[in-house]
Amino acid sequence: MRFESLSWPRDLLEQARHLANRERQRPKQVSLRRAVSAAYYALFHLLVDEASSFLIRGQGRTPLRQCLSRAFSHADMRAVSKGFSSGNISNKIRPALDGQAIPSELCNVARMFVALQEIRHKADYDPAQSLTRQEVNNLVDRTEQAFRDWQAVRGTLQADVFLTALLAQKHMQT
Repeated sequence: MRFESLSWPRDLLEQARHLANRERQRPKQVSLRRAVSAAYYALFHLLVDEASSFLIRGQGRTPLRQCLSRAFSHADMRAVSKGFSSGNISNKIRPALDGQAIPSELCNVARMFVALQEIRHKADYDPAQSLTRQEVNNLVDRTEQAFRDWQAVRGTLQADVFLTALLAQKHMQT
């Protein structure tokens, strides 16, 4: 795997859009399901890449960032995202926010991560799940908005706390 910052997540988002619109008339469920999965992994890899780059800086550190990127857990990222999206921030990381409120854009990124993970699980594992092109395109639109929202908050204290928590909240002490 090559560590490419935003390239891979953006490529996955582009692929999600392509798959959602692949068949002109009646979209195949397999295309729509893979589009949902690609949208989820686009946001997942965006956050993992951002966190790895934030936590390990400097030239010549790409192999170390690659190693760190494999340490992120979908379940732990979901737990952190649920807390940030609902305002129920863990006491383990609340002090790091220094009393600052969570920007609505960061709440949206976290909310979208949780929603995408839930929808991806249904798309991947529930054979009764049926999707429409409109639903999937709407989901891709919302994922694109989450990318824009991330750019709006990137580099803020709250975003840095979020990125750190995605990897380490479970192991932090109160």
